[in-house]
Amino acid sequence: MKKFITLLALVLTVQIHSQITGLSGWNIVLDPGHSGQENMGIHNYSEAMKNLYVARHLRAFLLDSTDIDTVYMTRTDSIQVVGLSQRSDYANSIGAAWFHSIHSDAGSATSNTTLMLWGQYANGQEKVPNGGKAMSDIMIGNLTKGMRTNTVYGSIGDCSFYGCTSGGPYLSVNRLTNMPSELSEAGFHTNPRQNQLNMNYEWKRLEAKTFWWSIIKFKGAQRPYPGIVAGIITDSESGQPINGAVITVNGRTYTTDTYQSLFYKYSNDSTLLRNGFYYFEKVPGGNQSISVSAPGYDTYNSTVAMSDTFFTFRDVALVNAMPPYVSGIIPAEGDSLYPGVNSLQITFSRPMDTASVNAAYSFSPAVVSAARVWNANERTLTINTSAFQFGTQYTLTIQPTAKDKYNHPLDGDGNGTGGDAFVHNFSTRVPDAIAPKVVFSYPADMANVMEKRPVINLTFSEPIKTSSLSGKISYINTSTNANIQT
Repeated sequence: MKKFITLLALVLTVQIHSQITGLSGWNIVLDPGHSGQENMGIHNYSEAMKNLYVARHLRAFLLDSTDIDTVYMTRTDSIQVVGLSQRSDYANSIGAAWFHSIHSDAGSATSNTTLMLWGQYANGQEKVPNGGKAMSDIMIGNLTKGMRTNTVYGSIGDCSFYGCTSGGPYLSVNRLTNMPSELSEAGFHTNPRQNQLNMNYEWKRLEAKTFWWSIIKFKGAQRPYPGIVAGIITDSESGQPINGAVITVNGRTYTTDTYQSLFYKYSNDSTLLRNGFYYFEKVPGGNQSISVSAPGYDTYNSTVAMSDTFFTFRDVALVNAMPPYVSGIIPAEGDSLYPGVNSLQITFSRPMDTASVNAAYSFSPAVVSAARVWNANERTLTINTSAFQFGTQYTLTIQPTAKDKYNHPLDGDGNGTGGDAFVHNFSTRVPDAIAPKVVFSYPADMANVMEKRPVINLTFSEPIKTSSLSGKISYINTSTNANIQT
């Protein structure tokens, strides 16, 4: 029994020492903006629901880790319908020390900025009692950095932002409350990417953490070691977030959201929604191991250096494990080309290691010194055919030593497994010994044309190398034998 009491005392001592002090004698009202499912986001996740969960997380952070007196909320679920004046009346009735209203913004699908609005009178002065501006000035930096976006207006008085002709503040939550106050706008729920991130449970914890840290700083308390690593898992080629990726950090795992785990609530399309977000708390300092895997992708293994001042962000772009294959070729199998006029063009499914491809392809019969060029994305190889023989059957072979940028060997037969050669047969045409000729002209020869400026058309018997016509066509006035300048 004595040993048990000693251990219990030790645990209690650790908990007390780890508590953040400096908030005693102070309280705050958290106001999750809107009610029910109001302000629906672009992918059917509402601002009201996001605000509610952020407020719940923030309340838990404050109550569990600080010596704050208490944390109030203007609504605690998605059923309550609370009007604007009710929110202010509630805060005033309990004599709250502070009021913070949680929101996200709305606008175009490409907008996604942060904003802090503090109470301001029409004359430009801060609302009395002061404090909302100072808190907003701290929050805007943490919120913007935490959401990894940008801000246009930053921390600004609500009258300066919306315009007040008299009185003020503009916002009800700032105007009607008797205590310092501010309103936060965390990104745009009308932004597709942001709306999908908002759906994630831990993303809302991340937003709440930025407010928690801001309150601690405002109150002059020392912020503890963050111990949080988070990021987005994407496909390295498409840039799309990956559903169902498994992230392991320091022996703990997190699986990114999937249709089955979350997105089915908001869409009937199992391929539409994805956020690729992961989040770990209570990660020790220093360098920690990180591993990321997903079906159909190469596994990523590395280390992450934990920040001791803010979130540690580590995004990972996974490489698709599918081997490269020839997705297109000109001429097609069994078709022909004219040497020196038509090029041989090979298109691969993925960016290639060009040196490995250059060393891996060959022709039978052999072709000496065929010039080649790769396009900018290193997927298409164009080979000049001037050195090819006329009237010849050729076989192109690309050995499986050809690899993509990610070291996957060529899948020559396109069966999904790399390590086999690509073989392609084509032929070259016989020499063209017949010169081209004009088979049609307008106006016709010796025609009497009534148009002042007729458009002259010439049709040849075969395709013409247009550059060869330069300086070869002239117009002569038959009455004077003088050249007509064009």
